Order: sequence, then C-alpha cells, then structure tokens
Amino acid sequence: MTSTLTPIKILSTLAVRNVLNEIAPDYVRRTGRMLEMTFAATLQIRDKILGGARADITIMTANAVDEFERSGILVAGGRVDLVGSDIGLAIRQGDAVPDVSTVDALKAALVQARAVAYSERGASGVYFSGLLKKLGIADEINARAVIIPEGLTGTRLVSGEADFAVQQMSELMQVPGINIFAKLPQAVQETTIFSIGIFKDAQDKRAVAELIAFLRSPAVTTMLRDQGLDPLSAAA
Repeated sequence: MTSTLTPIKILSTLAVRNVLNEIAPDYVRRTGRMLEMTFAATLQIRDKILGGARADITIMTANAVDEFERSGILVAGGRVDLVGSDIGLAIRQGDAVPDVSTVDALKAALVQARAVAYSERGASGVYFSGLLKKLGIADEINARAVIIPEGLTGTRLVSGEADFAVQQMSELMQVPGINIFAKLPQAVQETTIFSIGIFKDAQDKRAVAELIAFLRSPAVTTMLRDQGLDPLSAAA
C-alpha cells in the first residue's frame, strides 16, 4: 500500500550517503514515511539552495548551515551537529604504502605521486587545495592532479587515473578495492563538522524532529562510526 504521508526531503553531503541509504528502508518501515534524498558536495548543495532548491533538512558543513540560518533559509538556532570527519588518504590496492607520518613526509609523497585525485567542491577538496598552497607545491601537484567536480575520488584510483586519493574518510570508504592507509598528519588535519539544518518552510516540523532524533540514536551512531565518522551527539 502506498503511504499517504508526505516524504521527508533531504539535501545531504556525500560524507553520510552510505549510512542514509542503509537506514532509509528501516526508517520507512518504522514510520511509513519515505525519505527523498539528494546527495552532492557541500558547495554544490550551497549553490542549489542559493538557486532556490528547498527540502526539509540539509546535512552539510556547520559553517554552511550557519550561513543559511543567518539568511533566514534555515531555522535559526536549529543546527544539530551530527559528526566530525577527518580527511583520509588512499592508494591503489597493491601499491607500496608511502610514509605520510609527518608534514614533510606527506609533502614528499604527494610530489612523488603520478597523479593525486581530490574534489573541487567538497569540503575536503577545498581544504586540500589550500593546504597544497601552504606547502608550496600547488602548481607542481595541480599540473598532473585529477580534480573532480563531484563524486568520490577513490573511483579515480580504481580507474587508474590517479594513484593517490584525498577525501573525507567516510567517502573513501564508499569505494571498494582501494587501500585507505592513513589520515592527514595531525599537524595539518582538518576535522570537518557536518551538521543538520532545518529549512524554515519544512512541511512537517514534527516529522523532521523525529528523523533528527533517529539520526542521533545509538544504532545510527554506531553505523556512522563504522563509516569512519565521529558522532558528536546521541539521543537517549
């Protein structure tokens, strides 16, 4: 029987895609309410919202949620911090694992790589692009880098286009057949906070609150942790 309940629409970062896709069938069984989910890099979500796209909730960087709360598109004070996410490093299966234990070692490994894949519009890629400049190797790396506008950088390892991929740990984990061997050294690590924001014109605020509580439940928290994310809060 088709549900008569209005679906909850979600605009979400790729970082939590695996978990949302996994919990969606169970959520429908529990509530009878469908989840309509659109996934993209944070800057793409931002552009969609600026272009008029609306949903019930969004999951994106905390800074972006704050921006849209200030502009009145999201409910002021409604931000719920969901997870912290570190930037990871991956290589092709079977390749020698490089030393990235220090900033100098990371710099050397990047310079020696044939091609580094990172995302142009994701939170990790925006940070990594700036890091390359700080390390003084941006021109050298970008001359042969595989910079993707959206999607998962690990797929470029599988295709053979790159031999070094940089992205959020949870996004690297969505690509089978690669070796996620390390995170960025702590001295240059960037932990991104991904937060939930509630659209001001959300259709059913009560249903949205119930979904947010579900996303913070112990069961979902465990799933988030298993995807390389650091849950920031959990509902009782």
